[in-house]
Amino acid sequence: MKYPLIALTALALSGCNSTDNNTTASPSNLQTNNAAVSSAEASKATTHTAPAAAPASAQAPQQDSVSKANLAKAPKSAQGDEVIYILANVPYSQPNVIADNVRNECYQLGNQFSDSLLKYAKAQRLAIKQVQGELPQSGKVLQLSIDNVYSGGNAFIGHRKSASVSAKLMIDGKVVDSTSKTRNSAGGFLGGFKGSCSVLAHTVNTLGSDIAKWAKSSKHF
Repeated sequence: MKYPLIALTALALSGCNSTDNNTTASPSNLQTNNAAVSSAEASKATTHTAPAAAPASAQAPQQDSVSKANLAKAPKSAQGDEVIYILANVPYSQPNVIADNVRNECYQLGNQFSDSLLKYAKAQRLAIKQVQGELPQSGKVLQLSIDNVYSGGNAFIGHRKSASVSAKLMIDGKVVDSTSKTRNSAGGFLGGFKGSCSVLAHTVNTLGSDIAKWAKSSKHF
């Protein structure tokens, strides 16, 4: 009976030690648990403070609004509202009154007149734009025409040339100003070495300068 009692006592003591190990945390375990809790609290704090960065990105729409406001304040001329449209090839107002040799041989007069106006308009700080085909129905339009061309004489007996043009300033389809100009030429310097079309080109070139100065002096610019 002595030995069985000793065995039972030993078993009871070992069972108590096992229970103590499960219910009592060691210092290392406490440190581990505390570290885990601190990490979880730090994660929560990061999650709650993250939205604070949102206001920085929310400023982007305000910058866009400022940019649009600056664009709206730009001068009208910068947005193309003051551009004056002309035809790249100015037509004859009455082709049947123009001599056949002028229409057939000096067929570039319409382009030369338009190019001359474009060149001299830059010197007058006017924004001129050439278009092909038809002029726009809105905005500022300079409706040009070559009304008459006279080609007399030649390089041997002396040139007697003249050209007449008309210009109508239209705003949104309504005529607000108009003028007519005529230039004569005997050929100028070295006229004896120039052909008829060259002398006529000189007259429409001068007329381009005349129309540009007239347009600049108009009260509608």
